[in-house]
Amino acid sequence: MITALRKLLASPFVTMWLVVLMYIVKAMIKISLGGQINSPMIAGDGYHNLADIIEALAVLAVIYLARRPATNDYPFGRKNIEFFTSLAIGLVLLLLALDFALKSLVGLISYAPTLDQTLRSFLPLPEHHPLVMDDGTFVWVLCITAGSAVLSMIVSRYQIAVGKATGHASLVADGEETASDGRIEILALIGVLGEYFLNSPWLEYPLGLVVAGFIAHTGWGLFRSGYRVLLQHSIGEAHEKNIRQRCMNVCGVHSVEDLKTFQVGQMAVCMLVVTTKHTADTVTYIKYGIEHHVREYLLSGDFKECEIHIKFQRPDQQRHRVAYAIAYKDKRFRIAGSLNEATHILVCDVEMGMIVRTRRESKPEQLGAFLARKRILKLYFFTGSLDAIEGTPANPIPEAVPGFQPRLFGLS
Repeated sequence: MITALRKLLASPFVTMWLVVLMYIVKAMIKISLGGQINSPMIAGDGYHNLADIIEALAVLAVIYLARRPATNDYPFGRKNIEFFTSLAIGLVLLLLALDFALKSLVGLISYAPTLDQTLRSFLPLPEHHPLVMDDGTFVWVLCITAGSAVLSMIVSRYQIAVGKATGHASLVADGEETASDGRIEILALIGVLGEYFLNSPWLEYPLGLVVAGFIAHTGWGLFRSGYRVLLQHSIGEAHEKNIRQRCMNVCGVHSVEDLKTFQVGQMAVCMLVVTTKHTADTVTYIKYGIEHHVREYLLSGDFKECEIHIKFQRPDQQRHRVAYAIAYKDKRFRIAGSLNEATHILVCDVEMGMIVRTRRESKPEQLGAFLARKRILKLYFFTGSLDAIEGTPANPIPEAVPGFQPRLFGLS
């Protein structure tokens, strides 16, 4: 029985219907009480709850559409429709914050009659109604405001938890909006207590400005997140930096040439262009390593799913030339100990760090001009005999296989 109840409460549809019921009760009580005592904060919050009912019903419709499976026309499904809800809720909250701030400013200005009359002469300010609260209404205001604040904070955590568990961004956004309601109601409670015990009804209005700031902050965050996802904004510089680092930690990856990321619902999509020197057989293992590390990182954060597309390419050839000073002695070629000992110059074409072609030429009289004409990047030769190299044994290599033979360096 308990397991079935938990499963039922974890359903996003059940969650949102409970939220709709909560908003209906709160709106009826707040609008009635706020109108009775002329409190723009309480009445305004009640009308805000009416808008919340519409938003909750919209979230239900959006969740239903987002859960439909992917098709050929919608290969990623319809999950991004949830971010239209985030965009809409954010915009509504920004407009509500503006209206709330205006009413609070009008309430403050009413305490300066001369300024109030001057501003009303050229600005269409809303009519101000002074706050009415006595011993009979105080207890009701206190209980309703405190109870509503506690209920909002509990329900918001419930919505966000279910939204994250089921991967529904619209449910998380609505939970954040409910949490902003709770913060509004907490400040309203502080205002009610201050007005009653300090006999200072003007306290409601500066608190109203603070509340408007909270609403605007939440609204802007929701609007921006929805806007970014709908326009396929990247998942963030910090995430991309970590993805690049994890790719570079995979053995065989030469570089990450390109990385594009975006979000579809609660799924992160990564498109990578990776450079490697390895062949097709080895690339299969490199691909597995990249997918494992990137998936592990993304799913440990806020994403419920991830899709990784990897394209491999060979690095640039990085063609250049080097040369070795070699000497012909005892019917064999050796790396010359110095330029004076050299009889020939071995010109090597290098691609991707490997020598692919060699040409042996007699040492020219004008060595500098020769190196410039052949576009040789570096010229190598031994400086001194093997015995002169520090740490070398007295007879390190038998005469039959001298360590400075060109073939031992990969040279033909």
